Amino acid sequence: MRRSDRYEARVRRVVDYVAEHLDENLNLETIAQVAHLSPYHFHRIYRGLLGETLDDTVRRLRLHRSAIDLLEGQLTIDRVAHRAGYTSQATFTRAFRNAYGEPPARYRLERHVAHLDELANPDRYRVESIALPRMRVAAIEHRGDYQLTSRAFERLMTLAATAGLLTPNTRTIGMFHDDPVSVSQHELRSTACITVPETWTPSDEVVEACVEGGRYAKIVHTGPYTELKRAYDWLYQTWLPSSTEEPRNLPCLEEYLNDPRQVSPKDLETAVMMPLEG
Repeated sequence: MRRSDRYEARVRRVVDYVAEHLDENLNLETIAQVAHLSPYHFHRIYRGLLGETLDDTVRRLRLHRSAIDLLEGQLTIDRVAHRAGYTSQATFTRAFRNAYGEPPARYRLERHVAHLDELANPDRYRVESIALPRMRVAAIEHRGDYQLTSRAFERLMTLAATAGLLTPNTRTIGMFHDDPVSVSQHELRSTACITVPETWTPSDEVVEACVEGGRYAKIVHTGPYTELKRAYDWLYQTWLPSSTEEPRNLPCLEEYLNDPRQVSPKDLETAVMMPLEG
């Protein structure tokens, strides 16, 4: 068995489950349990192997079933739309046309099927297995667009500087709890953190938290923070499926190795760290 087979088998099991429960509410917690994977990591692993999100799969499979219903000709188009989860026939028609190239009525006559393209990611990084110590940190939580997490870091670094917390040994870390492709932008959760000494006490805005220690897979991305998605895609799509590793039930971490105030964006270095079992 290839090392990636166990991940592919889990994904196949999920697809099978989805196909058998298309009339049910297919939520993340249930599907992650079917895959025997943490919800933290499920979406990225799934998308990495199949090139689409779980929602894409549910939508696609329901539309596929709709195509079968249309070809069999026993249901009205309105009923086909309802079975696919659409409350409006017009919305279903748009979705079906976008997926299959023709509106449902014409498809019923012409039996046209569209094809989906798969994307490839050619990026490569060097993976290092590291043992990260458990770290006490000062933290500011952010909810919303990950690109705006910088605002939380700006507040945190300003408060840290005024409190005398910034030293040559201070580590700056971001925790990103959700997959931005699979979670709506306003629900994304992230946390800006810096390591602090034992004498530090939290305030109203800055809370105490911890970064869990243990084994992590680490890659270093050089370039603007806006391009970090490439590093995550490579970890989840290329490296993890071909490895023997299991991700731990914790969010990935970013450690910012140099200061954006001192270097240009193209020279920024960020360690992206995936927590591993064992």
